[in-house]
Amino acid sequence: MVFWIEMKTVLFSPGYMEDIDTRDYRAVLKTIEDSGYDVKFIPIVWKRTTIDDWVAQLEDVYHQYDPQDVILAGFSYGSMTSFVVAAHENPAELWLFSLSPYFREDMINAQFRDKWLHNVGKHRTEAFLQTSFDTLAQDILCPVKIFIGSKEIERYPTMELRALNARRKLNRAEYIIVPDATHDVALPEYRQAIKEAI
Repeated sequence: MVFWIEMKTVLFSPGYMEDIDTRDYRAVLKTIEDSGYDVKFIPIVWKRTTIDDWVAQLEDVYHQYDPQDVILAGFSYGSMTSFVVAAHENPAELWLFSLSPYFREDMINAQFRDKWLHNVGKHRTEAFLQTSFDTLAQDILCPVKIFIGSKEIERYPTMELRALNARRKLNRAEYIIVPDATHDVALPEYRQAIKEAI
């Protein structure tokens, strides 16, 4: 007798202004594939777009799959994008790698907002100010894994605050600190943590 096991598909969104060659995303995808998943890298169009556009791009791909067989995953800005889509939709799981702290609740801090306005631009900042983590979190129904590097915590305290807040606000969240990892999901340490967690 042969049993057919449905393989879940991981839709992976990269960091800001990145494509599959910016860092060793292929190694990350292989780590996930080796754990028994099908993986699709989402080539986000970043130029002249905001988080609303990134979400629409990911949702276009998401709608090609059965939601019960889809895991949304993302790194940095890609994790924000995956988070918003998970609130709109109902994926099987959500994996947040180094969740960026640019939701409305983070951007309320004027000093922090003004510092990053130069980097991300006025329109992206305005879109982030309309994206409430607390509101969206109420609609996250699936299990969530929140990854953050220990060296990210040291260097970017706002990232730690966002990750800890996410752990508190999400009912089914697992919080994973990646030892010795900076802000780079492709590091061997980060990939090992992913392998162990999934």
